[in-house]
Amino acid sequence: MKLLKPVVCAVGLAFSGIVSAGPILIINGADQTSEVHTTAAVTNNLTFLHEAVGNTVTVSNHLLADLSGYAQVWDVRFFNGAALDAGSFNTYQNYLSNGGGLFLMGENSGFMARNNSILSLIDLLGGGSVGFQGNCQSNQVVHAPFDGPNAVSQVSYNAAGCFDGTGAGQWITSTANGAQGSGLAFSVGTLANAMAGSLTTILDVNFMMNQFDLPNSQELTKNLITYVGDQTEPTPVPAPASFLLLAAGLLGLRLSRKTA
Repeated sequence: MKLLKPVVCAVGLAFSGIVSAGPILIINGADQTSEVHTTAAVTNNLTFLHEAVGNTVTVSNHLLADLSGYAQVWDVRFFNGAALDAGSFNTYQNYLSNGGGLFLMGENSGFMARNNSILSLIDLLGGGSVGFQGNCQSNQVVHAPFDGPNAVSQVSYNAAGCFDGTGAGQWITSTANGAQGSGLAFSVGTLANAMAGSLTTILDVNFMMNQFDLPNSQELTKNLITYVGDQTEPTPVPAPASFLLLAAGLLGLRLSRKTA
């Protein structure tokens, strides 16, 4: 029996896993765009990567009125018909104020209605005044923490737009001199009017299709998923069944010490 008790302890500790998966909403506007292939590729790839890490995914054509059931919202619409309006601003501000994690897709200068609405939302949320920069450089540096856990140091966008600064946020990707970049992140505590939430945005849709600049673009997408998850999920706790296993393990360790 002296051998059994340490084994029980080991089993209890080995299965004290954590619950980290969450419900994800992907908004793709599939019924609003003529770029069906692009939208389908992004939706399929993003769904696959989320499910690979244990997240449950719901896909919607439109922004829902109630986002409270979702830990993260990935709004991958990029076309001008999906420009955010006052109602969208209110919905997203409430969502972020309650601790949600939001990703917004933008694009190059041909999609300025959508891009300008993203810039306006950043300003409304208290992320600072950020503008759009034309003639964006395709090859960009990937900044920490977005360069891990899947190693990627640079990415080459297919046809991206650029922000002209970070405001209260930080670069996801930027030119080598940091003067402009296609990706911005606002971590929890940096949006003055939605302190509990986090916002990430990239002005290029093609990088998420799993078709361009591989494997760099795919590693960046995976790292974005990790980042948004880390920002929105509470401190992981052992699953209920694991509590019992952990308790059994600790009891076994205590008994084994007494009888040793």
